[in-house]
Amino acid sequence: MTSSRLLAAAVALVVAWAAAPAHAAEFPDLAPQTLGGYSAYTRYFDVRVGPGHDQQCTVVGDVYVPDGLAPDHRAPAILTSNGFGGSKDDQGGAAARFAAHGYVVLTYSGLGFGGSTCKISFADPDYDGAAGSALIDYLAGDSASAYLDPARTVPAPALDVVRLDSVGDPRVGYLGGSYAGATGLATASVDARLDTVASMITWNDLARSLAPDAGGASPVGAVKSIFGSGFLAAGAVLTGPSGYAADPARADDCPNYPRWVCAAAADFAANRTPDPATLAALRHASPADYLGRVNVPVLLAQGQKDSLFGLSEASATFRALRARGIETSMIWHSWGHDDRKAAPGEFDIKAPDPFTQHEAALVGNWLDRHLKDRAAEPIPAFTYFRDWIPFTGSASPAYAESQSFPVGTPTVLHLDDGMLLQDNDKPGPWTRVLRGAGGPVPTTFGVPSVAGDSPIPRVSLPGGAVRWTGAPLTGPVDVVGSPVLTIGPHTTGRCTVFVTLLDVGPDGIGRTIHGLAAPAVLTGAGTAVSVSLPGIVHRFDTGHRIAVEITASDPSFAGGPGPADVTWAQSDASNELSLPVVPS
Repeated sequence: MTSSRLLAAAVALVVAWAAAPAHAAEFPDLAPQTLGGYSAYTRYFDVRVGPGHDQQCTVVGDVYVPDGLAPDHRAPAILTSNGFGGSKDDQGGAAARFAAHGYVVLTYSGLGFGGSTCKISFADPDYDGAAGSALIDYLAGDSASAYLDPARTVPAPALDVVRLDSVGDPRVGYLGGSYAGATGLATASVDARLDTVASMITWNDLARSLAPDAGGASPVGAVKSIFGSGFLAAGAVLTGPSGYAADPARADDCPNYPRWVCAAAADFAANRTPDPATLAALRHASPADYLGRVNVPVLLAQGQKDSLFGLSEASATFRALRARGIETSMIWHSWGHDDRKAAPGEFDIKAPDPFTQHEAALVGNWLDRHLKDRAAEPIPAFTYFRDWIPFTGSASPAYAESQSFPVGTPTVLHLDDGMLLQDNDKPGPWTRVLRGAGGPVPTTFGVPSVAGDSPIPRVSLPGGAVRWTGAPLTGPVDVVGSPVLTIGPHTTGRCTVFVTLLDVGPDGIGRTIHGLAAPAVLTGAGTAVSVSLPGIVHRFDTGHRIAVEITASDPSFAGGPGPADVTWAQSDASNELSLPVVPS
């Protein structure tokens, strides 16, 4: 397959992924009439966004109001929006369930999606945060910018059934996944009236998420090419002709994106790396840039099967908020962008009573506690799903709880001549060479991580991979957190390598953990580098072997500096793999 056909296939895959009915945090549609107990109607909102609040946009949303509410009998509200490429309709199922649970729910299409005008802004606080703030005005009873028609000619009546903490300040939380998970945090950073955020499978630093350098030597590393290409195409195409007809300005210059997005794509095509202006724009749209302005309790939920926004993204947000004394809890669930099917009894909004499931109950309890003043115990600081624990019904037995994070104790394995040794074993002299690291020609082939777990092992050309493998395990080893590889390379120049943890079964085949890999930029200085691998929750079972592999390329990434040859050798420097291990 030629490179152009491969890119086209990748774009088609992610466009289909973005357009498909989403699961869990990007809730599937569920017709309101199947539940009853509430009414639902559509509203159009005139909002002003941008750094100067001088850009007009129209936002379309649906309001779900439980039966029996009145100005003297009010209920708290939930604000929610769509994931990338979706619309307000994606949240219909969640809105119906929460309305039946006693909440007023406003689900809306984010800017640039699903009937809302203006361009996609990557959940930037100046744009999507400002739009969310304007909708809080409506929940507070201000109908000045609400209409019954998309042309905004027929004013809508005021909403007078949402509980108020004071005049103009409704009791409201934000629930969102992926793109909307960041939008909720962005809204909290610009509007103190938001009372809590439940943010699922989203980013902390969008630049790091899309172009990571796990070694920390460079501001940016290799680009997640399939996700990046897919998002660019999906954002421009999925809006459809009707979207451009309703807002012709979205077709100007860079279709459905601000100009810097198309400039970034052109620059990457020419130079194989994003430029500083691109990084600045991505970081401005990142919670890492504005978490200091988020002052409400935050629930984070992140996916183990997620090569787009990995567990480390939620971990960074968790640490930053907790360091400021903000009440924060974090869930590491089974599903994610690579596989959005939750484990049975974990999270399924279509279930007859979703709140009997473990993760759904945690989310519901969190919102009830902060919005309904329900006298419930705080949920644990950290909970994580273990796929090796058998259960039936609710997934609760598969979840472990902790009041602190991280939870693993470092266990160190030393790199020897192709082997990983325990502390009491001493490495001897050894040398390993990797050819053409970071080059434009792929040397490692396999199924990209976006396709989820694959039984097909990766294959590298001769010289394109080096591996160190441990002895068969005499008992299970449970790893929870981010392993760290520390190694002292010598290179012929700057280049990018890709580090992957493998579970080698009794059949001798090394399988990646959910396809996750860590790109690392090597500077050529010859000094040791510590590579933080993607966070995992994984059991290496009895008889299996732990391995770490470094490759010159990875099927999920493109770009970064290179090519160059890399030599590793035993020296006074520490060459070791540290695993965060919890008791089995």
